Amino acid sequence: MQIEKALRLRRLAKVILPIAALAFAASFFMRNRLPDKSLIHESLLQNPIQAKDDVPEPFEVIRKDVTYTVTPLFSYELWGMIVSYHDSASFIDVSHKLWNDYINVKDVCVIWGENIETGVYKRMTFRNRDFTCFYRYPDRETGELFTENALSNNHLLPADPFVADTVRKARKGDQVRFKGWLVSYGQKGAPYSRGSSTVRDDRGNGACEVVYVTEFEILREANAAWRTLYKLSFVLIVLSLAALFFL
Repeated sequence: MQIEKALRLRRLAKVILPIAALAFAASFFMRNRLPDKSLIHESLLQNPIQAKDDVPEPFEVIRKDVTYTVTPLFSYELWGMIVSYHDSASFIDVSHKLWNDYINVKDVCVIWGENIETGVYKRMTFRNRDFTCFYRYPDRETGELFTENALSNNHLLPADPFVADTVRKARKGDQVRFKGWLVSYGQKGAPYSRGSSTVRDDRGNGACEVVYVTEFEILREANAAWRTLYKLSFVLIVLSLAALFFL
């Protein structure tokens, strides 16, 4: 009976494995699609709000036994779609570990306003590295349509574990809102700090926004079904291979 059961499971695994592999391959690419502009939340059409009101005095934050001094510059609120991101805990990230930077957990490159209205983002590619967002357009026409002032790369410093958990869940294509302060920060007593851009029209080194995030909300998740299929198909592949090799 045990042998017959094992044989049935092996036959089932042989059927499931190619199906799961096809589903995994398809969902691998589809899970990161940027949504059509018809699916965009209307709040993303507005520009970020930056003000000098309600800006607290510098304060200290402790992460993994490291104390940082955070200096708020402006209050800040942004509505945007994530076109690429970088997780500071990624194995390819060496800069944050080297600098003992445990407060900046994620970078998100977002677009809003005219770049949403025109749908130009669908013709472009975006990617992130440790501290930089890169974008590319295929031709001059697309470049003329793209508005650089409606894109920003944001270094996010979550205020608490709940905010940090939501920030980590955000993925490419998600439409988000976050609120807090544009800040500079550094290790307590260190002679240097990392500053934030306070305008949207600068470029190059120092042009990213550093945001101490007190609120983070995913307004509309992208490709939820494809993301679920991606995870499920991976599990089925592992189980099918285990059945074929060990039964």
